[in-house]
Amino acid sequence: MKTINQKIEKVKEILKDKKVAISFSGGADSTLLAYLAKDVCKDLILITYNNCIMPTNFVEFTKEKASELKINHEIIENDFINIDNFVENDHNRCYVCRKLMYDTIKQVANDKGYQIIIDGTNISDLIEDRPGILINYMYEIQSPFIEAKLESDEIHKYLKDNNINYSKATTCLATRIKTGEEITADKINRISYSEDIIKNITNSDEIRLREENNIGTIEIEDIEKIIDLDKINTIKDELKLMNYDKLLLNINYENKKSKLIEFKEDKINNTYAFEKDLPYKIDLNSTKEKLESLSNSSNSSNNNNHKDSNIIKTIRYLEDIGFITLELNINSSTKPTITIFKTGKITGKDFNSKEDTKNAFITILQNIRREKIE
Repeated sequence: MKTINQKIEKVKEILKDKKVAISFSGGADSTLLAYLAKDVCKDLILITYNNCIMPTNFVEFTKEKASELKINHEIIENDFINIDNFVENDHNRCYVCRKLMYDTIKQVANDKGYQIIIDGTNISDLIEDRPGILINYMYEIQSPFIEAKLESDEIHKYLKDNNINYSKATTCLATRIKTGEEITADKINRISYSEDIIKNITNSDEIRLREENNIGTIEIEDIEKIIDLDKINTIKDELKLMNYDKLLLNINYENKKSKLIEFKEDKINNTYAFEKDLPYKIDLNSTKEKLESLSNSSNSSNNNNHKDSNIIKTIRYLEDIGFITLELNINSSTKPTITIFKTGKITGKDFNSKEDTKNAFITILQNIRREKIE
């Protein structure tokens, strides 16, 4: 596998001499993207979308970061509380949100002469329940971190090692409200107020206050910052006017992404396998087209990703049963295969090394296409 620095250089290569608009939240991913793009792009603009349901100082931080990086910055304002199919807060909320955002981001970027729009989606996001990624397909939003195979942990490590500051409060406050419960201005305001109070008392930026049935549950990255009787009593006194029936503390909370892949070792045959259940259904037809395109690209003399383009030897699609089986073209004493199921399960077996296993999984994951939302 490539090192972090090699992947970073790949991102720079992708962006070099291009005229690019970045969807910019000031979080870890988009901040690193802007940091890398500013030195290699021909022209660059950051576009921040404020849906007016973001944490305090969200917009101010993006302004400061854009100024620090000396990059042109455009801010789009739109209050989502006035949009019916968003405040209904059903299972499509994030899809609706992202579509509304990129409808406008794409228009603004194109009006200013930027035809290429990129975002900070990374490899780790592809194993998460993120229906908004469907909008990336729809609007052809490019994700250099995916192309370079950068994972979330690698992005955070690079930011830390290079002392690059980013915001840890970039998630929409609507995500705090239980799916199915209506999003209202009153709920958003009390969540925002409560989180700000808790942040000030605990001196922690990584706070979430989840709401369900008028019960508020506090999530904090470093629980030691809140486990103090005086702090707890102060929080209770400050929030007593918020009219929650109960305030709870989630002591099991860990703000960590799922592990990308778990290896299964067959010590008798000295081979490796894996099994991954993705939290979404897979569009097998679209995925098959992407995989065929990847396989066919090995015949192109202009191909710049030779190793990945040659990874697939044969594709077997059983539409009625609901899966695709790939025989892989890996230099191996065995015959490695990967099977992709419509349900979201991906399995692989007969790999000679962990490196081959992970590289094959990531390459296939890059080409998986999620089932569209009805």
